[in-house]
Amino acid sequence: MTDYSEKFNFDITPEYFQRKNSYPYSPYQISLLFSNYERYNDYIPRRIEENYKKLDKKYIDKLPFKYEDKVKKVQEGMNINQQFFSKIASLYMNKFNYVQLSEKDIADFQHGEMNFVGKLYLELLTREWAEEGKEEREKTITPVIKELKSYYDYENKSIMNKGVNVLVIGARFGRVVYELAKLGYNVEANEKSYFYTMVANYLFNYSKEKELCICPRISSFCSSFTEESVTRKHHIPDVDIFADLKNVKSEQIKITKEDFEVEYKNIKDKFDCVITVFSTDEYKNLISFTEKVNQVLKKGGIWINIGGLNSIYSEYGGIDLTWDELKHVILNSGFDLKMEAKPVVPYCKIEGHSLPFTLGAIFFTAQKK
Repeated sequence: MTDYSEKFNFDITPEYFQRKNSYPYSPYQISLLFSNYERYNDYIPRRIEENYKKLDKKYIDKLPFKYEDKVKKVQEGMNINQQFFSKIASLYMNKFNYVQLSEKDIADFQHGEMNFVGKLYLELLTREWAEEGKEEREKTITPVIKELKSYYDYENKSIMNKGVNVLVIGARFGRVVYELAKLGYNVEANEKSYFYTMVANYLFNYSKEKELCICPRISSFCSSFTEESVTRKHHIPDVDIFADLKNVKSEQIKITKEDFEVEYKNIKDKFDCVITVFSTDEYKNLISFTEKVNQVLKKGGIWINIGGLNSIYSEYGGIDLTWDELKHVILNSGFDLKMEAKPVVPYCKIEGHSLPFTLGAIFFTAQKK
């Protein structure tokens, strides 16, 4: 591991955890989950092997490969992922071992979250920090930053000397934060999940360019054109974060880890811009969310959003709004709508996959009156 001091403060400490009382989604729980990634996913190569063994030999002989070799490749990919997760976990395990949890508590939590970590999590990480995610970033993050520049041009010294304060809600692994900080904006990143901030902390403070390796699609042979598309290794991060941010002062990047509506309950007129990139779907009530965004913005400040219109909590009390309905809410919450578009964008695109995942997104800029 690179011997850097932590320049950017993600505040993943026992003191913070005790103060916020975030159980069960604590750094300790997630470190245990990361440490046992391979153990809790061992059913994947086992299931593949068992299914082939059920075939009559006359069918196995028609295959262009030995199924044992496929199982071995899956196991190797999982081992690569385990090495990645172990590096992250090693930063935190000794800090948080004071938490007293029963074996049942740990097992229940890990089984409940492993499906996410085993699949979509690594694909999201690839989307943000691998070369293979460049196309998706150019169609989602790049337009958002271009829109921000049209209001607060980073090349205009008179604007930047005053300081442009940007709040990123749902920062995940921090790619948007990195891109904004590199340009000189003051960035406050709100991310309530340690699943993301623990990895982001490692990337921002300890990683070297392409030093980490993951196999995000190792369990997804279904609907793939080639085996290589499933077993391919992805190297992250695709940039030298530490070097690119060497002139960025530590106070230019701030992290908050409570739910947005809780963390900013009493914050008013603070930010020049709020950015949401595929993160509004994590809120049950987009009406109250919209009101809160308006509250934290300065007069004339802008909200730039790109993402879907669904709520992941729609089956658990969340509401789904059409764009016409959400637009009505925005206009009646103290905003003028300055721009709207409906781009079709890739999301966790898998090269060599016969079922490409694209989304009809809504891209808009709203300005506080």
